[in-house]
This record gives sequence, structure tokens and C-alpha cells, in this order.
Amino acid sequence: MSLKIAIGCCNRLFSEAIETLLKDERDIEIVGVLSSNPDFSMYSERVLQTNPDVFISDFATFAGNFNMFLSLCDKFKTANQLKVLLIGESALRFVIDQPLNELIVRGVVGILPASADSTLLKRAVKSVITGELWVDRATLIKILSAIKNPDKNRYLAKREREIVLHVCQGYRNKEIAEKLKISEQTVKSYCHRIYKKLGVSDRLQLVLHSHNILT
Repeated sequence: MSLKIAIGCCNRLFSEAIETLLKDERDIEIVGVLSSNPDFSMYSERVLQTNPDVFISDFATFAGNFNMFLSLCDKFKTANQLKVLLIGESALRFVIDQPLNELIVRGVVGILPASADSTLLKRAVKSVITGELWVDRATLIKILSAIKNPDKNRYLAKREREIVLHVCQGYRNKEIAEKLKISEQTVKSYCHRIYKKLGVSDRLQLVLHSHNILT
């Protein structure tokens, strides 16, 4: 019986490239090739319609929104247990900041670094087929290092680092929003997320803590 795989990355060409690498593999059926959609509910419905056993994606698809990713996993749990294989360094932040067992329960069965080649991708998929978890050695070392040294290795996404830099320069939320061409509410959401991640409560504490995270 073939393993049904859906592929949904932020870049359509990326998704199609993964399809090309896997479509000739035995026991694999590609049931959907998707690209991200600004309307997440529409995107998640398209993924659901393919009814895959494994969903291959990258965190850029979810714009770094962990709750959006969990929402997709929860929708699948109502029908079947979706297995998710993630690609990209951004996934590390969510593994580090969230209990690993929670991610596994939600369906994450593997993480591939952005530097992975076709050989590593195929090995990961074959591990998933046999019911194993897949984390390559280099990624595992990064995860263990971050867990062992949480303060030194706290990961901030590129946009979050930009927000912190602007805060340290004394800009207010409205000014940051104008500079980054995003809404003021989005800046507020980022700040709240950064505060929670770093264990600080206000802008002053963030500035004082910034030398630990921007070096």
C-alpha cells in the first residue's frame, strides 16, 4: 500500500522540486503539491482535501506562526493522525520553545535542515514510512545544545531580531511598523511573543537583555 504524501512549501518551485525527487520512489504516491496561501483557512482545507499520510512543509509556509501550524495539525486529528515532516532551520525554534513531546503528539515526525540534499530527504521519508522519528545528527546537536544552554541559544527569527534592533534604537511601535511596512498591531504581537520567549516584561528589560541575543 502506497504512502500518500502532500507537499506544501512557501515556494511552489520548492514544492515541485521535492515532488520530482520523490515521485519515482516505490511505495510513495504524491497526492498534492501546494503553495502557501495568505488565507490560511483556505490553505488548510486544500491540504485536508488531499488526505495525505505525510505532509512535507517548511515553517516559512506558516510565516513563523506556531499556532497556525498547530491549528492545521488539530484539524487532521479529527480524521486521522497526520505525520508532518518539516524543512528548515526555523523549525528549530519551535522545537526548542515547545515541549518536544507536544510536537510529537501533534504529528511532527521529522525535521530536515535547509541544507538537506535529496539523499537525506529520501532517508527521512523512508524512516517515517517505517514509523520512526527523523532528526539528522546536525539538527539534533543544535536542539540538545539549545536545551542545555537556553539563555545562550534562545533563537529569534529574522523578523523578531529586526524588531528588537529597532526597539533598542528607541523607536516606538508605530515607527517600527512604518519602517518594516507592517501593521502596528503586528509589531505589538511580535513584541509580546519576544517578551514571552525571552522571559522579559517590558522594553527596558528587552534592551538590557539584547546583548545576549543579538551577538
